[in-house]
Amino acid sequence: MKPGQKINSLTRRIIAGMLCLLAIAAPVVSAFDDEPMGWGSKYSEQPDTWQELESELPAYPVKDHLLEVDAGTEGLQYTVYLDEPSLVKGDDDVVRYTVVLVSSTGVWNVTHEGLHCGERKYRRYAYGVDEQWQPLPDSPWKPLRGKGANKYRLVFYKKFICDPTRLNQSARQILDRFRENWHEPM
Repeated sequence: MKPGQKINSLTRRIIAGMLCLLAIAAPVVSAFDDEPMGWGSKYSEQPDTWQELESELPAYPVKDHLLEVDAGTEGLQYTVYLDEPSLVKGDDDVVRYTVVLVSSTGVWNVTHEGLHCGERKYRRYAYGVDEQWQPLPDSPWKPLRGKGANKYRLVFYKKFICDPTRLNQSARQILDRFRENWHEPM
């Protein structure tokens, strides 16, 4: 026999042995499956799917309750304000708040929205028009984006509301984080 033939023969034996082991191991592995023994639901329950709860719109924001927030909007022609009394954390883990974007000409753009930290998404609940809420009942949850006029949401998410080093913050603790970074009111 030539040296190449021994390796070929040896390789064939190894492959044949592995196939035999695989044939033996397959039924053994399936014997450890939790479901047929009834362990699955008792010991390894799947988490419930998240469901948003109903919420009411807050009072319309007034100038005295606005807190200027450094939301990384340098170069953009508006200033970001948080309406302090509107910030709440629901039992569904959505932090809802009203934000007021004030343009360089003094025009208010008001929106009531929510952030869901676990999903890294936001939702608009209402726009402010003529100092009254215009509800958006079927608005979808959208992924956070960190560019342009929407940059403030990503800053709210990362810096104030959904900081992973401060899990399970209450609404009061979140407000305190905003206040630590406040600026002079308008």
